[in-house]
Amino acid sequence: MHEHPQAGAKIEIAQVFRTFSAAYRHNHALANEQARVLRDLEHCRTAALGGHLYRCQDCGSEVPLYNSCLNRHCPTCQGPAQYRWIAERQRRLLNSPYFHAVFTLPAILRPVVLAHRRILLDLLFSCVAETLHTFAANPQQLGAQLGFTLVLHTWKRDLLFHPHLHAIITGGGLSLDGSKWIDLPDRDFLFYLPNVAKVFRGKFLDGFISLWEAGKIDLTEHQSRQLVREAQKHDWVVYAKKPFGGPTQIVNYLGRYTHRVAISSARLLSITDHAIVFRTRGDKTCSLTPEEFIRRFLLHVLPHQFFKIRHYGLLAPGNVNTRLRRAQELLGPISEAADTISPVTTLSDYDSRESPQADTDRIEASNDRNGSDRRAPKCPHCGGRLVPWIACRLQLEGLPPPDTS
Repeated sequence: MHEHPQAGAKIEIAQVFRTFSAAYRHNHALANEQARVLRDLEHCRTAALGGHLYRCQDCGSEVPLYNSCLNRHCPTCQGPAQYRWIAERQRRLLNSPYFHAVFTLPAILRPVVLAHRRILLDLLFSCVAETLHTFAANPQQLGAQLGFTLVLHTWKRDLLFHPHLHAIITGGGLSLDGSKWIDLPDRDFLFYLPNVAKVFRGKFLDGFISLWEAGKIDLTEHQSRQLVREAQKHDWVVYAKKPFGGPTQIVNYLGRYTHRVAISSARLLSITDHAIVFRTRGDKTCSLTPEEFIRRFLLHVLPHQFFKIRHYGLLAPGNVNTRLRRAQELLGPISEAADTISPVTTLSDYDSRESPQADTDRIEASNDRNGSDRRAPKCPHCGGRLVPWIACRLQLEGLPPPDTS
């Protein structure tokens, strides 16, 4: 029997892996990336990664704060990384409304995408980007260059594989000659969504066929042709929300999508030897065996150095100091109210429960931005101020550096 959190105690995702991953490794062959994620999440904020000993200035208690694994798939480690990322993105905001669109692959393609993750997820990015560029450049549509960011999510709320891209798109664009900003047309989205979905479908299936013909997809000719025929029959989902009011809203909204992982600790309800129960949507819950929970979690481990956040058009790296700057000049400065990120808002999708380590992470994020120590970690015993005392020398030999790609 394994020990589990008592009723009312805090439940962490890491507890699942520390308790059940040894049995999972014994029964399943793991890819290198999956094995590394399991190992990092098990060791996150434990003595295995080292840390520092803090002392409370009020009660004198000594509190060890252990280092984070920094793996991009770790739910505990994403808050500070997200905070820094958004602070960087603020400098590239435009004084324009923004759209949020979602491009989803049909269910019939998900098994083959799962088996060929790197090339088919790359294809997904390129097809969505080409679709948006094609419509934007058409003079009858907009006749301008958009700026947009694509963020990959691969999960449903029950942790099953469901690849889709969130697109955050400027509500207008810079004219192709750079002379003016072309405002958003008076409609719910930049382009007619059914047409966008058809072009997206055509580009993806054409790319899929080309990859198969190049021998990069492990299917027979019959399987490939049948899959494409079935996929053509489906209506591909492209969903768009009405435009945001302006940059202030988009900064906070971006924080909900950029560094999210498949599940956060805040969604866990209980852990036993037989079931892990977590919230899905609203009052609904999902109960999985520990083995199935780990299997589903590992479905969302991305290939090594695969970029799940990519920028295009005006936001592409090659345009940041040229066309993006020109667009900012044309649109004028953003109001001061939009220049502030609320850590409560941007970190709201992660576990908000306080801990000394969480405080330390926010200090690191704050120091990265302005070099000042805004908030010291608090003592778990009396709430007093903790100050660094002794560096711990507890290192696990042979542990590789964290995966932050």
